[in-house]
Amino acid sequence: MPKIFVISIGNEILLGKTVNTNLADIGDTLFKNGYEISASTTIQDNPETIKNTLKRAWSEYDIIISTGGLGPTKDDRTRDSIASVFGKSLKLNKEFWHKLKEQRQQNFQKPLAAQKSLAKVPEDFVQLKNKVGTAPGLQYSANGKHFFAMPGVPAEMKFILEDSVIPFLKKNVPGKQRFVKTIRTACMREIDLHEELSNIEDTEESKIAFLPKPGLVDIRIVSSNKEELKNLINRIQEKVGQYIYGYDDENLQHICHKKLIENKKTLSVAESCTGGLIQNWFTDNPGSSNYFLGGVVSYSNFAKKKFLDVKQKTLDKHGAVSHETVKEMLQGVKDKFDADLSLAVSGIAGPAGGTKEKPVGLVYVGVLVNDKVDIKKCNFNGNRLQIKQQSAITALYMLHKNLENLHK
Repeated sequence: MPKIFVISIGNEILLGKTVNTNLADIGDTLFKNGYEISASTTIQDNPETIKNTLKRAWSEYDIIISTGGLGPTKDDRTRDSIASVFGKSLKLNKEFWHKLKEQRQQNFQKPLAAQKSLAKVPEDFVQLKNKVGTAPGLQYSANGKHFFAMPGVPAEMKFILEDSVIPFLKKNVPGKQRFVKTIRTACMREIDLHEELSNIEDTEESKIAFLPKPGLVDIRIVSSNKEELKNLINRIQEKVGQYIYGYDDENLQHICHKKLIENKKTLSVAESCTGGLIQNWFTDNPGSSNYFLGGVVSYSNFAKKKFLDVKQKTLDKHGAVSHETVKEMLQGVKDKFDADLSLAVSGIAGPAGGTKEKPVGLVYVGVLVNDKVDIKKCNFNGNRLQIKQQSAITALYMLHKNLENLHK
């Protein structure tokens, strides 16, 4: 396997003002194509730092990938530093410079002198096209080693990575054949999932990883043996199949979206502590108007009474966070929109508002399907956002399971 080093260049990353999503995208894309990052570093956009880092990387690694610092402004110093490290002079790519000027003129803008730097390429380097932005990438090979420089703008980086870098590596640098499967689970904690699968262990050819998020845990299996991978998937399905909602890039929101369309069922939603998060997730899917009729964010008791017909005596006796209130919220929002199905959530997201009887993290989640009420009492851990996310995930998971049962 080639040793790969990634250099992220950017002062804003080091200041915490910009999240380095590029590193994650590079790592994921390389991994899917049979390569792995050996090491990475984040450095300032400073000529000496760039030069020193690149010199060391070139001496120790087979493939170096850098992002950032290729723009036309004065704080973009990567191009000059790269040329200096490899002892190359910068030459103007006249054809590319002409295209840049034409683009400016078509937009009734004067060509900027600063943009001319974008057309300068170190000798013996290949310019990598960038259809998403203006700054092209750079590629250089010597003595069996390869260097790639890409812009720091995520969309531009991703385009060049997938359009130029990966095809070059596949053609010139043998990767490792591997098979990857992600099993997606919901409503089971990582520690419980791990315990349930404790007798399913790594082998020389296969590795299993647990990747938790609020309310969700992905089980990723990486194997060089296709048959062993199938066997591991089957064993996991046998153990925790009831918690599996999808595989690979599937997400719970889109799975529910597809099932609602397939079943030709309409949906309405009543939310208290989740504040509209569930409705937002549904409407992220194009075509959700085919089934999503609307919803109510009944954050206050006033809203629960006025818009969902929750009875005052129910609130007085059981409180807003209760099985009884969520049951009435379910019926109220179903009737309000004349929907086939409804979801409702009420809970205490914190950090304040909890009591000994009803602590922070207590959430009731309900689904109403074919006049059958399914309500779950949950006790979530985490901060306010994490509790909201876990509540919304649980609502979608319960809807998913109830839709599965429609034809059983």
